[in-house]
Amino acid sequence: SHQLADWRQRPLPPAMREYAIMDTHYLIDIYQHLKYDLAQHKVANVKQVFDKSREVCLIRYVPDPFKPSGYKSLMNNRRTKSNLNETQEQVLKELYDWRDQVARQYDESLIFVCENSKLLRLALACPTTLTALQGLMQPMPP
Repeated sequence: SHQLADWRQRPLPPAMREYAIMDTHYLIDIYQHLKYDLAQHKVANVKQVFDKSREVCLIRYVPDPFKPSGYKSLMNNRRTKSNLNETQEQVLKELYDWRDQVARQYDESLIFVCENSKLLRLALACPTTLTALQGLMQPMPP
């Protein structure tokens, strides 16, 4: 299934285009049926539903503010505090900051950029070569 695929890629592969076509094929018919059902309904009408829909669409997403010390929660959640020396903790802090900047720049989720477990893995290993880094990061973040 292509439901969880990365739909930002262009051009879309033929299989994903076909999936998109089939996924939207029945939308107009569904719309007509919903509109008819609402017209028959005594409690809510089409205008009320459209107004509520418009209200929901106007809700603006506001991202959480960056917490510079948030990397510490990664250490506490994973019980790795005692395993990180000062250098590793500083690496984790820098990686945490980098991930937040990249996620905001590209409007992506933090986990899409780099999972928490990979941040910790990098901080613990502190790789010094590209090969070592690639070995720790499969698949590589963007």
